[in-house]
Amino acid sequence: MGFVAWAFSRHWGRRFLTFIMASLISSVALFAIPGVARADALDVVLNESVRDGIPYVNGEDSAKWPSIVSNAAVVMDMDTGTVVYAKNPLVSHYPASITKIMTALLALKYGKLSDELTASKDAVSQPPDKLYMVPGEKHSLQSLLYGMLLDSANDVAVEIAEHYGGTVKNFAAMMNQEAKLLGATHTHFDNPNGLPDKKHQTTAYDMAVIARAAMQYPEFRKIVQTKYYDWQGDKWHAKLMNLNTMLFNYPGCIGLKTGFTSVAHETLVVAAKRGDTTFLAVLMDNPTESSIRQDATSLLNYAFRHYQTQTIEQKGQVDGQVPRGHGQPVPAVVKQAVMATVPKGQALQAQSVIRYALPARAVAKGDEVGTMDLRDTDGRLLTSVPLDAGANVPKSGQAAVTLARTLLPLMFVCALALLGIARLVRRWRPPRM
Repeated sequence: MGFVAWAFSRHWGRRFLTFIMASLISSVALFAIPGVARADALDVVLNESVRDGIPYVNGEDSAKWPSIVSNAAVVMDMDTGTVVYAKNPLVSHYPASITKIMTALLALKYGKLSDELTASKDAVSQPPDKLYMVPGEKHSLQSLLYGMLLDSANDVAVEIAEHYGGTVKNFAAMMNQEAKLLGATHTHFDNPNGLPDKKHQTTAYDMAVIARAAMQYPEFRKIVQTKYYDWQGDKWHAKLMNLNTMLFNYPGCIGLKTGFTSVAHETLVVAAKRGDTTFLAVLMDNPTESSIRQDATSLLNYAFRHYQTQTIEQKGQVDGQVPRGHGQPVPAVVKQAVMATVPKGQALQAQSVIRYALPARAVAKGDEVGTMDLRDTDGRLLTSVPLDAGANVPKSGQAAVTLARTLLPLMFVCALALLGIARLVRRWRPPRM
């Protein structure tokens, strides 16, 4: 046997070791590919084209819409962010009190409704509209937001700015930073209430972006669709009525905000929901309140008659089961919602094809386990969205699968090794005497 060992090591040792290493590497590559880590992503929106930084619905033709008096306007699908109508969407205008949408957004982002705020001398000295607070008067952020968003209180806006920004100037910087983060890149705020300032300007499209972001806060939605609120101040008590009169006379209106100054003229942001579709309209620089309401009514009516929101895939929807060998199948859920703004009665037709990835490691809820391709009726790829595990795989089941995947290739390599040794022994066995 000493001669056999020498022959094996001399003639076959290197080749055998190379074979073993290659087999092990192949086994690892084949059976132990880890899942791919990635960051969360926004919803996927189809049927839109970007022009000048604005996502328009495919086939958009604003010339077909009703004529309006307002010098700038945008109508946006609030769920998709797709613009269905635009008139001078990127022309700068003074926003007046619709500025307070951003002020409320930041208060909700950085504060709590239970926060107690104190009115300063500067805050109470603001011109009407106001809540006529006195210096040192204390109220919760929740009460103050009702006062600011229903009654357009200028004193509240300054009080919020001082509380969360330290100073009005610092808070204005926060407003501008938030605007840029949201994609409202044609906006510059100088104060939290929208009082006249030559540098304080925005656009109809930017205000739609800001308002859409604010409406993601449930507290904001609740407040802006409230018609009345009882204000109990230290010196002034009143039953506040929402200045957005469309809440009272436009079917499906769910709020937002009005504005007026002598330089901005009338401004308006209004949202309405019918069925599964919600539209957001922004109108700027209109001479009268009645005229801007008529413009908003005409645009919203046209939008609801001609467009609808289509949800193709819902976020969290189970779209398949990932096979796990002898282990428990894993539900595959859609990571991102897939939506589109489409002409009324012309829903997109999409077919899904699922491609699974099979990670060998333990699968935790939220791990990526595949991809779903959506294709149109002609087979053209519309988009691809990741699929995540909808549940954890029990350790026992995972252990069995992992053990099988690890032992099978090793057993195969060992069997080949034994066969090789047996052949060498037969080949180098000395002849019988």
